[in-house]
Formats: sequence, C-alpha cells, structure tokens
Amino acid sequence: MINTWGMKERDTRDTALLHPDFWFARAPRAGWFTIGNKRDEDIETLRAASNKAELALAQAENDLLRQRVLDLETALARQESAAKSAQTKAISEIARLKEKNTELQSQLRQMWDWYNNEIANGGGLTFKASSLIAKALHPDATPSEEVRLEAFKAFSAWKGDRDAARRR
Repeated sequence: MINTWGMKERDTRDTALLHPDFWFARAPRAGWFTIGNKRDEDIETLRAASNKAELALAQAENDLLRQRVLDLETALARQESAAKSAQTKAISEIARLKEKNTELQSQLRQMWDWYNNEIANGGGLTFKASSLIAKALHPDATPSEEVRLEAFKAFSAWKGDRDAARRR
C-alpha cells in the first residue's frame, strides 16, 4: 500500500520518516506558518499579475507584428503592380521602336535604291562599283585576280552606262 507521500509503508528504508520524531517529514497541517501562506499568496498574486502583464504585452506585440505584416503585404502588392505596369510599358515601347526601326530601314533602302538609280541614270559611279575599284587599287594590299577582275567588270559596266546616259 502507498501512503500520501507516494512511499510504500512497509519499506524499511523509509519507515524512519514515518516516525513521530521526524516532524519535518510530515505534511504541514492547516494553520501552520500563516505568515508564509500570506507571503505565498502575495507572491502568487504578483506572479499572476506579472504573467497577465507579459501576456498583454505579448498580445500587443503580436498585434503590431500582424499589422506590420499586412503593411508589408500591401507594399509588396503595390510594388508588384508597379513593376507589372512598367514591364507592360517597356514591352509596348520595345514593340513601337521595333516597328519604327523597320519603317526607317525600309525608307533607307528606298532612298539608297533611288540614289543608286539616279547616279546610274546620270552616268555616275555607284557605291558598289567605286568600292570594288578602290579595293583593287588600294596601295597597302595587293588584290587577288578575282578582285581585279570584278573591279574591271564594274568599271567597264560603269563606262558603258555613262556613255549611254550621255547619249540620251
């Protein structure tokens, strides 16, 4: 059988604690140490008040942190929206510039063709022909036979076109 202190009554090692001379081993009776009980009650009251204050402080901090999280989420959503808007603007700007570039290239090509036609009709030397001749006559590099032949053909064609243009 187990007594109120959680020990077996017949245990020979613990039977001395059950002896009446060991008054300090007994459970305190009601009314003992009334000063200590008042002090314990005060300590418990203070401990409970302290715990309540800590709990209130932790709840307030928790509320502040939740509000901070909400503010950060709102700011993040605003930044994502701004980034998406900027990206959409950039994409449309790129598309507009590509279209403008294509248009300008087409105009340049038309101008170049017109210029070359006017030069050829007027008997002038085209850029292609002048480039081939300049390459063949360049003093720093000796041209190959193919380059010389192309330059000669371009010169001959220009000479024939120039004479035909004068006759018109």
